[in-house]
Amino acid sequence: MKAMVLAAGFGTRFQPVTFTLPKPLVPVCNKPLIAWAVESLPGIDHFVVNLHHLPDAIRDYLPRAFPHARFDFSLEEGAILGTGGGIRRVRKFMENEEEFFLVNGDTIQSVSVDALRSARREHDAVAALTLRHPPEGDRFTPVYFEHGCITGFGRGSGQALMFSGSQCISPRVFDHMPDKDVFSIIDVYQRLIDSGRGAIAGVVDDGPTWFDIGTPRRYLAASRALCGDHVVGARSVVEGTLRDSIVWDDCRIAAGVTLDGCIVAHGTTIERGEYRDALICRDHPAIPRDFDGTFVDGLVIRAI
Repeated sequence: MKAMVLAAGFGTRFQPVTFTLPKPLVPVCNKPLIAWAVESLPGIDHFVVNLHHLPDAIRDYLPRAFPHARFDFSLEEGAILGTGGGIRRVRKFMENEEEFFLVNGDTIQSVSVDALRSARREHDAVAALTLRHPPEGDRFTPVYFEHGCITGFGRGSGQALMFSGSQCISPRVFDHMPDKDVFSIIDVYQRLIDSGRGAIAGVVDDGPTWFDIGTPRRYLAASRALCGDHVVGARSVVEGTLRDSIVWDDCRIAAGVTLDGCIVAHGTTIERGEYRDALICRDHPAIPRDFDGTFVDGLVIRAI
């Protein structure tokens, strides 16, 4: 079986860190996000990964981290192609499969591979998506679900659920894609539903292992749930005080420093001060001088 991991985004909400590190390599409990994605798909050993921002770092990491798996990479130069355009570009890898899987590279989840496959086959669907009941007060695009199938995105009948970020897709999807480079796969699904030319199945899975790492605050919440109050990376030295904070690899937090609700990126040294609700990294030439953050003592600090 094959799977595609979506990893082409800029990680804008994690800037300034993502000016120098692609978001899929942001560590959660000292494991890069993209490793969580690969490990979420048991039984799959051939992955296609789309790349755009800082692609070499991801291309170097994955074969080293997973030497028994095969990785092919699709570099999206120029514009990011979107979920639909990204899949269309890797057609040669997927079109001869009975089905393939797709996961978002910034979501931690336990993918129900067998349930997705069964739902897609039961309904002879073009795709089967994992859905879940949304957290109270969460903002999301509702996915309407009824009698085992999705009736619409943003409109429809049945339960209003949220898309979890994993799906099983038939290569028949390529026959319904527009002849253009940039588009969303959800638009393809909606047209299929509206026209009656293809079903889109769903699997409801409210399992506890699901975290959207869309923002630094969500990242902190996921780390807290998975690892406890704080996390310290390899070779880091913490002499100061941590409260609900995450320190990545090769950092030094000097005596007298207090971090409360903070994320400190790889290789950062903090000699003094008290920081609360901040994303902190070393200054670097790749970080624009007009970035909306604070530049002080060789650090770049962004409120979160």
